[in-house]
Amino acid sequence: MRLVAIGLDHTKTPAALREAVAMSAERLAEALRRLRSQFPGYEFTILSTCNRVEIYSATDIQHADPALPKLDGIALSEFLADFHGLNPRELQAHISIYNDEGVVGHLFRVSSSVESLVLGEGQILGQVRDAYQTAASAQSVGWILHSVFQHALKVGKKVRENTGLGVGKLSVASVAVDLAREVFDRFDDKTVLVIGAGKMAELALTHLMGLKPGRVVVVNRSLARGQQLAEQFGGIALGYDQLSQALVDADVVVSTTASAEPIMKKDVYARIQKARRYRLALILDIALPRDFDDRIGQLNQVMLYNVDDLKSQVERNMAQRRGGLNAAQNLIETETANCLAALRHQRHASSVLKNLGDHADQIREVELEALFSKLSNVSEKDRKAIELMAHRLQNQLLHEPRAALRSNAKSPNEMQLSLPAAVGHLFGLGQGFAYRRNTGRKLNSGPKNKVSD
Repeated sequence: MRLVAIGLDHTKTPAALREAVAMSAERLAEALRRLRSQFPGYEFTILSTCNRVEIYSATDIQHADPALPKLDGIALSEFLADFHGLNPRELQAHISIYNDEGVVGHLFRVSSSVESLVLGEGQILGQVRDAYQTAASAQSVGWILHSVFQHALKVGKKVRENTGLGVGKLSVASVAVDLAREVFDRFDDKTVLVIGAGKMAELALTHLMGLKPGRVVVVNRSLARGQQLAEQFGGIALGYDQLSQALVDADVVVSTTASAEPIMKKDVYARIQKARRYRLALILDIALPRDFDDRIGQLNQVMLYNVDDLKSQVERNMAQRRGGLNAAQNLIETETANCLAALRHQRHASSVLKNLGDHADQIREVELEALFSKLSNVSEKDRKAIELMAHRLQNQLLHEPRAALRSNAKSPNEMQLSLPAAVGHLFGLGQGFAYRRNTGRKLNSGPKNKVSD
């Protein structure tokens, strides 16, 4: 069994080169098709995100044809360069190559977001799942990568749930939304006001829409730009001359302007708060320089947080995630060893299943030959009936052992069984089993065609 992977990621590869090798869904399908054609007998999965492009491959060398082209990290690198029309030398200084255990460990770290640009981010697990499903749909994965990727998805989820690596948000905008959730218990009756219409405002609205607010308002100096942003999120836009009234109506305010001076002073907002009848107001000032006078936070029923307050929470969240890093790495190492052991066990079980089938075929064919040599006058119709019965008998006798071996290959049982218990387990004895012939079953009649159990 052989596993090889290559990758270019944010730690070693310039953004321009990562963009050059990134693949759309259509290009992914084409790359998988070409890999299967160029390297028959191998399995492939490709992971392509904004921060990494990786190719995973595997084969069972026990069954590989020696005449087939061999696959290693260099061959995969050359394929990637050729696929994108690049010089292989452009990739050499930036590409990472992983083999066997290193492939499994690397994939588990990736799916757990240990190697992400943002430690503990949750998007990568979905991207790994999409890559696996795309490869499965393209029929480019076999039993090895099926096992490895399914295990990787479980490990990624387990790391996030058990180590605290995914706890807390790491962007100012997402922390602001978490803060809003702590202040208000519902948002379907709340008005959210965003001041400004730039990138920060768009990001803030993207996060805020997860709260499903009752009303969204955008106030911007350029009304046209404000309308464009508001329509994107199902809100309304107002001109800057209507800011005071918008603040009267708003429950949650996110201010993101690029103004050199504060846009709201304490005495002005004091009159606004009076007009609001002192309803609770949450103001998230994420502008630099600040948009709201700090003293506004001293007013009755006003909660004001500036960008420094939110960044402090981001730093606390990051420190908490780093605290879970050792636990995550230990879990990944354990699961890597478990996965490799399961792969070896599954491969051994597959070999035993093949040998068992071959052994039974040989016995059946020898016995049929001996029988027909004594029944020289048997008709062709009777001959086929006897061969069919022999097939049925063989498959029925081997059904339980095959099922037991396959089940154990997926979930190895460490319990040691005595020989009588092992025989009983393999053949399903002592379980109230009574053979019932499936007369509706469709079977092949030729002696060389195996009947599936």
